[in-house]
Amino acid sequence: MIYYPANQLKRIILTLVILIFGIRNAYPSNKIEISLLTCSSGQESYEAWGHSAIRVINFDNFTDLTYNFGLFDFSTPHFYLKFIQGKLKYQLGVHNTDVFIKSYVDEGRQVVEQKIDLSEENEKKIVDRLEYLYRPENRFYYYNFVRKNCTTELRDLIFCNIHSDFKSQPINKSFRDFLSSYLKEQPWTDLGINLAMGSEIDKRINTYESMFLPDILSRELNNVIIDGKNLVRDEIIYNENPRRSGHFPFFLTPVFIFSILALAILLSKSSTIQSIIFIIVGIAGLFLLLITLFTEHLELKNNFNLLWCNPLYLVLAILLLGNKWIKFQKFLSILLILFIVSMAFIRLNHIQNFEYGFLPIIIVLLISNLKILKKGALYRFKERLQ
Repeated sequence: MIYYPANQLKRIILTLVILIFGIRNAYPSNKIEISLLTCSSGQESYEAWGHSAIRVINFDNFTDLTYNFGLFDFSTPHFYLKFIQGKLKYQLGVHNTDVFIKSYVDEGRQVVEQKIDLSEENEKKIVDRLEYLYRPENRFYYYNFVRKNCTTELRDLIFCNIHSDFKSQPINKSFRDFLSSYLKEQPWTDLGINLAMGSEIDKRINTYESMFLPDILSRELNNVIIDGKNLVRDEIIYNENPRRSGHFPFFLTPVFIFSILALAILLSKSSTIQSIIFIIVGIAGLFLLLITLFTEHLELKNNFNLLWCNPLYLVLAILLLGNKWIKFQKFLSILLILFIVSMAFIRLNHIQNFEYGFLPIIIVLLISNLKILKKGALYRFKERLQ
């Protein structure tokens, strides 16, 4: 056992006290740094719009965590049905920040970190809110395409816990405009969205609503002023040369392929081919109708595409195969004509935007209907002559 003189022992104790207080001064209690992480687009269709998360560094307990509201489980029973119905639950997850950033950089994606300059009071509010939302009973939420997603959760978290000079202004764009602008290299995904989503996403929105996408939230944060200072005080970019998606060839786009199919169908005199087209359109129309009736997503309701993509074509296809006619054949033709005539009005008045890739199909349906009506009229005329 070693014995220290009293004076030497006092000096050791004093040195330890100074070291302890020195460490506490270097990392003062409740010292927190908060950043918004914005990830660029990925290869999967659901990654086309990028991703957002929030980073919290706590120097008091030496933690560096990223809170991610975008977690979902593909193995969820009836995943796609729940997604369409609006009953799919997303959840808040927490990751080690180094692991989170590395996972995106390894995919060739860019991550932009914006360090947010907040008061200690505001930082505490945000952290307390995150910890509350991460409780097992609170971490799950029902996902919505544009109203409640991984980015809107962060938008609301930040703007509800700061006092800024930000004022939301109306903009001459809709949710659909923003969604489609990210899908130039994924035209088939864009086609599916424009078919399934109704007029709700074509309303003009404001600046705050536009921050449902990661890039828009990131951009708008750069414009926020608090007490005369920029909200974003610094920016760090991880992977400055992200992987770029290639140009999508025009001959594989819906417009080109449907135009070729339309030409082939119009040149054909086979009623069987017409019936096949009617069956395909009828199935798609039935799918749209079921979505509209049973979904809780407002964005999937009030869909004017049902004027042309109609489940009644299934009945018509069956009757055609039996060489029979039905009165609602005229009704379907009227719906198509009404759709074509009203399309310009609906589009110009921002009621609902339409996908140009549908036009060749609509033209085929209209001409096929007119051909059938003409054939039916000739058939009835011959019967009268007899």
